[in-house]
Amino acid sequence: MLMFKRPPWSKPPAITRYGVAIAAVGLAVLISEFLENRWKSAPFVSVFTCAIVLSAWFGGFGPGLLSVILSVLAFDYYFLPPTHSLLPNSNEVPRLVLFAVAASLVGLLSSAQRSSAESLRRARDTLALKVQELERAIAERNQAQDALHKAQTELAHMTRLTTMGELTASIAHEVNQPLAGVVTNANAGLRWLAGAPPDLKEAREALLRIVRDGNRASEVIARIRTLLKKGETDRTRLDVNRVIDEIVELTRNEVLQRKVSLNTELSANLPLITADRVQLQQVLLNLIINAAEAMNANKDRPRRLSIRSEQVQPSAVRVTVKDTGVGIGSQAVERLFDAFYTTKPNGLGMGLSICRSIIEAHGGRLWATSNDGPGATFQFTLPVENGETK
Repeated sequence: MLMFKRPPWSKPPAITRYGVAIAAVGLAVLISEFLENRWKSAPFVSVFTCAIVLSAWFGGFGPGLLSVILSVLAFDYYFLPPTHSLLPNSNEVPRLVLFAVAASLVGLLSSAQRSSAESLRRARDTLALKVQELERAIAERNQAQDALHKAQTELAHMTRLTTMGELTASIAHEVNQPLAGVVTNANAGLRWLAGAPPDLKEAREALLRIVRDGNRASEVIARIRTLLKKGETDRTRLDVNRVIDEIVELTRNEVLQRKVSLNTELSANLPLITADRVQLQQVLLNLIINAAEAMNANKDRPRRLSIRSEQVQPSAVRVTVKDTGVGIGSQAVERLFDAFYTTKPNGLGMGLSICRSIIEAHGGRLWATSNDGPGATFQFTLPVENGETK
């Protein structure tokens, strides 16, 4: 079947489409008469078929049907005896009917092909638009995720600053203790050296204690600087127990000032985890300070805070922080980790929300439950590093 390229416009005006049909049939008549006058034998059917295909493909069903009717009439009038008459001889009627049927089939097939091609084009254009919309949506989502990640990082940093601000007195105490030890041991060393004769052994012990206290002060400052630093996450292989010990040491004075008894039960030989040390410290710091504050109102019962680490399955380590404070109400349990929800008079409601985001970003889970007795228990799990132990 002869094919014609679809015009660049989607739907030409009706007068143009029907005009093309009339012109195509008229041209077919002229070509057929020319061929008949020159060779006395013209391929009428082929020429009219081309006109019908062109009309149906360009204009659709209506112009195609018009070209079929005009082609049948022209074929009858100009080329079937008696010529120039619409009443053919009886023996030419089958030929006319066959031509009419063939012309109708060609017109229907061409218009159907055009309709299919138009539907395919519309579907392709619709698909292209949807792909563009999807690409834009993906790009916008990626931008939103980047902005959210940046905002979360900024918010986590500000939360650490706020928490560390509340621990200013405890930090000063932690730093002052080793510094006071340095001064005391330095004076003692001077006295041992000033003796007659100088006691070099005692002086040496005093110097060793100075080195020890100096390193202790340096470690405290290093931990504080690490918690206050701002930057992207840096995940390394960590020992959970060591991270717990670091935060317990940093918050010890704060806990003692609140008259809280802190106890740790850390399982030995725990598998290593892959995590960001600063973020994990932030989670533990927040849970410990929250637990200590929750026991401020305890007047008639002990203030006990326990921290436990254990391996709960081959692929996870669990850390538990349990207190004997005011506990958690049933409604508060459901909203405890929601952003901006807080039970503290001056709280921001972001600490626990950030903690859960940090734990979930590490592939773990953080949750809270009320104790059978007084207080609450916070627990989180983290995946282990290839099941290896330290």
